Amino acid sequence: MTAGTEGAQATRVRPAPARPDRRPGLWTRLGERSGQPWPLAVLATVLAGCVAVGVLARFVAPPELWLDEAQSVAIARLPLPELVTALEQDGSPPLYYLLLHGWTSLFGTSATAVRALSAVIGVLTLPLAWYVARRLAGRRTAVALVVLLATSPFLIRYSSETRMYALLVLLTVLGAAAGAAVLRRPGPGPVLGLGVVTGALLLTHVWAFHVVAVTGLLALAALRSRRAVALRVLAALAVGGLLFSPWLLSLFVQLAHTGTPWAAPPAFAVLPMALEAWRGGSQVRDHVLGTALLLLATVGLLAAPTTRRPGARTVLLALPPRPSRAVLLALSLGTLLVAGAVSALTGTAVADRYTSVAVLAFLTLVALGVAALPGVALRATGLLLVAGLGLASALPGLTDARTQAGEVAQALEDAAPGDVVVFCPDQLGPGVTRLVPPEQRLDLVVYPDLRPADRVDWTDYAERVTSMSSAAVAADVLQRAGDSSGVWVVTGPGYRVPSGQRCDGLVDALERARGEAEPVVTPDPRPEENHRLEYLAPVAD
Repeated sequence: MTAGTEGAQATRVRPAPARPDRRPGLWTRLGERSGQPWPLAVLATVLAGCVAVGVLARFVAPPELWLDEAQSVAIARLPLPELVTALEQDGSPPLYYLLLHGWTSLFGTSATAVRALSAVIGVLTLPLAWYVARRLAGRRTAVALVVLLATSPFLIRYSSETRMYALLVLLTVLGAAAGAAVLRRPGPGPVLGLGVVTGALLLTHVWAFHVVAVTGLLALAALRSRRAVALRVLAALAVGGLLFSPWLLSLFVQLAHTGTPWAAPPAFAVLPMALEAWRGGSQVRDHVLGTALLLLATVGLLAAPTTRRPGARTVLLALPPRPSRAVLLALSLGTLLVAGAVSALTGTAVADRYTSVAVLAFLTLVALGVAALPGVALRATGLLLVAGLGLASALPGLTDARTQAGEVAQALEDAAPGDVVVFCPDQLGPGVTRLVPPEQRLDLVVYPDLRPADRVDWTDYAERVTSMSSAAVAADVLQRAGDSSGVWVVTGPGYRVPSGQRCDGLVDALERARGEAEPVVTPDPRPEENHRLEYLAPVAD
C-alpha cells in the first residue's frame, strides 16, 4: 500500500450512522404487540369517542333546577355577609357557594349557566387524573382511569348538577397528587400543598371529614414503619384543619340547629347505596356494570405488583405494590364504613351523592384491575365494555326532568296578582320560586311560618314544622289571602315531613273554609321531585 493510498484512506469520511426511524404511533405499537393492528386501532378510537361523549354529556341537563340546585343558587346569589348567614341555616360549608357566587356574577343564574360550573370542573378532572395516575401507576392505568371517570354515570350526573360533588372529586384528585408529593419529598412545600387541599375538601362538604379521618388513621398506623412520612401527612392534615378553623363556629351552629330531617338515617346501608349510585341505577345493564366494576376492583386489589423497568420515568410502571392498593381500599370502602358509623351514631341521613368523596379511590382500583388484564386486546375490550355500559346507563336520562317545578310554574301563569301560593313541604318552594317572574306579584310562602319560598331554612326544622297545627297554618293563609285572592297549594309525596300528614291536613282545613280544591297539576312519578298543585278560588267567586 502506498503512502498516498494510506493518506486517502485516512481522510475518507466515515458515513454517518443511519438515523433511527421515528417512534411508531400508538396504533402501530398496538398492532405490533398483537399482530392485529386494525381491530385494536378501532377499539382505541371507540374508547376515545366514549371519552368525548362523556365530556359532552356533562353539559347536557333538563332545563329546571330541583331543590338542592335551586337552593344553591338562591344562597350563592346573596351578598357575601348574607351568604354566610344563609349557609348557617342550610348546613353546608362555604367553598362551593363562594365559587358559585363568583361564577353567577360573571355568567348569570340560568340553569345552563349555573350547571356549567360543575361541568367545567368535571372536565378539568380528567386531564388532571391522567397526569396523576400516569406518574403514580403508569400509562396503562392512567388510560383506564380517564375512560372510567369520563364514562361513569355517577360522575356524568353530578357534573351536570349545580352542587359541590364534581368539586369534591376534583379535590380528591388533587389530594392524591399532593399526598404522593408528601410521600416522595421531605420539606414544608409538599406538606403545605396537602394541607391546602385538605382544607379545601373540609370547606366543601362535611363528608370530607370521613376521608380525612381515614387518611389520619392510615398515617397513625404507619408511624412505626415510616415515621417521617407519617408525621408529614399528619402535619398536612393539621394545616388543613387550621384552614378550616374560620368556619368552625358556623359548623357548631349547624351541628346544633340543622341536620337531615328530610330522610331517615340508613347507617351501613351506605355500602349498597354507593354501589347503586356508582353503577347508575338498578336496571339490568346497571347491575352488569356494577358486577364488572366490582370484579375489576378485586383484580386490581389482588393482582401481583409489576416491577419497575430500569429507566422508567413513572413512579410505578403498571401496578403499585399491595400496600398502596390497600390504601385505595381504605379510602373507598373505609371512608364509606366511617360514614355509616357516623350516621348510626348521630342519626343523620345519607344521600348517595355524598359518596363522591370515595368514588375516585374505587375507580382507581377498577383501573388497576383493567391494567392487570393479560394482553392489550383483552384490556381494551374490557375497558370498552365498562365504558359502553356506563354511557348506556347515563345517556338515556340526561334530559329527563328531575322536577315538576317547570310544570307548576307554567300553571301559576293563570294566577292573579296577590294570590297566595303555599308550599308544603317547603322543599318544593325553591325550584318553583326561581321560575315565577316577580312581575306576577304572587305571594309565595312556605309551611308552617309563611316565610318566603325561595330557599329552605333547616334551622331547628322538625321543631318549627311541628310547632303549629295544620288548622292554625290554614287560618294564617286565609287571613293573608283575604276573601278576594285565590289560594294555590303545592304539595308532593316525595319529601319527608316530620310528624305525619301535615300537608294533607293543611289542604283539608283550607277546603273546609273555601270548598273543594281544584286539581291543577298531579304528581308525576318519573321525576325525582314531584308536585301536586291545587287551587281554591276566592270567596268573592
